[in-house]
Amino acid sequence: MTFLTLRVRTFLFMLLIILVAFVLTGTFSLYHFRSENKQYHFDRLTRKENAMVNHLDYITRAYKRQAYSEAEWRELLAEKVSEVSSVHQLDMGVYSKEGKLLASSLMYTNDPNVFPPTAYLDEAPPPGKEVPLKIIERPPYLIGTRALYNEGVSLEFIVLVPYEVSANDIPDEDYNFLRRLAFIYVALFVLGIIMALFLSNYISKNMRAVSERLKEFRLNQSNEKLEWRFKDEIGELISEYNIMVEKLEKTAVELAQSERESAWKEMAQQVAHEIKNPLTPMKLTLQMMQREKDLKELHNMTTNLLEEIESLSHIAEAFSRFAQMPDLSLDAEDVSYLTNRAASLYLDQGIRFISTGPLHARVDKEQWTRVIHNLIKNAIQSIPEGRERDILITAAKAKDKAMISVQDNGGGIPEEMQHKIFEPNFTTKSSGMGLGLALVKNLVNSFGGAIGFDTSEKGTTFIIVLPLLNPKQK
Repeated sequence: MTFLTLRVRTFLFMLLIILVAFVLTGTFSLYHFRSENKQYHFDRLTRKENAMVNHLDYITRAYKRQAYSEAEWRELLAEKVSEVSSVHQLDMGVYSKEGKLLASSLMYTNDPNVFPPTAYLDEAPPPGKEVPLKIIERPPYLIGTRALYNEGVSLEFIVLVPYEVSANDIPDEDYNFLRRLAFIYVALFVLGIIMALFLSNYISKNMRAVSERLKEFRLNQSNEKLEWRFKDEIGELISEYNIMVEKLEKTAVELAQSERESAWKEMAQQVAHEIKNPLTPMKLTLQMMQREKDLKELHNMTTNLLEEIESLSHIAEAFSRFAQMPDLSLDAEDVSYLTNRAASLYLDQGIRFISTGPLHARVDKEQWTRVIHNLIKNAIQSIPEGRERDILITAAKAKDKAMISVQDNGGGIPEEMQHKIFEPNFTTKSSGMGLGLALVKNLVNSFGGAIGFDTSEKGTTFIIVLPLLNPKQK
């Protein structure tokens, strides 16, 4: 069975159930009709035998045996037995109380192996009692036997009525019913085969659909989910498949992001190293030239060169900071207070701060300040020149979370760029390395929090969510 497909096994199993049901039903029906048929023959033999015995008893009582010789009496008895048998269309044998055949409508009733009249003698009731009919089964015969008493005093005859039962001797109404039942069975069996085939195909079709989707599943592409309308076992399987698709797609995105950041860190280290190496001797040489020569033109040139070197040094430092995340010292801190302290350095830049009260979370104090500085700088740089700055920083509690938001009135983030906003080297400005928001996200994640944003043409709001500490953890 291991080489059979699920479809074939399902079909065969359902077919087996149908066959077993039909065999059991057929067996019970056959047993029932055989019992009914047997009872029918018993009842018919009882009626016939009673009628024949009563008829014979009436005739024999009408004749006085004493008026006849033994030979005449037996001849008369044989004549009357034939007469009764002809009237009732059933054979009859009359035996003496010793079991000798006296008269019969057929010669084979003299066979003691088939028709043993003496079997009745042991159970014959005493005179005056009710004389029951005894039916003996000798296939293919049912043999009805009855005792006849002479004026209710002494046993005179044993009457034997052989009733041949044919295997095909079924009443017409039962035969017609069985024929209709057989037709219904055949029709139901064919219908059952069709239904079994349909259900097996139905089940295997959906299993094949899941199998095909699993074959086509790729981490580097969008995988289509399956739809199922019913809450059954297949629905549970498809539901688990769709959940797996979501989880794997999320994992793939995180893996790709991690790979990009890892590559950027390696490149940042290399760039920082390559930039820093020549900067130090260049800076020292220019400083010496500036001290030794006091010419104005040379001074201006060296000043410009020193400014450019400082700019390159800052670039290298930014790359180096991104590539090498500092060791964090997480402590219970009031992030509302730390945020307000960082924002107070930019009061002349149109920044407002609103807080609902202390918010204690486990963060690195210096790195949290760094996060706020980066978000404020990003907000300032996002506002076009000539537009009055309006930057609102809020710190509030939402259930068991601390929510810190930085809202600006810049031009918003274009839709096609929104999915890249936290990637290294992404920036919407003409200057800068695009490392600030990527650094912010890494730090917030290291605090056990999350960061997201909401943007429109009227501006962008960055929202940080941190788990609050309960009073026992402070």
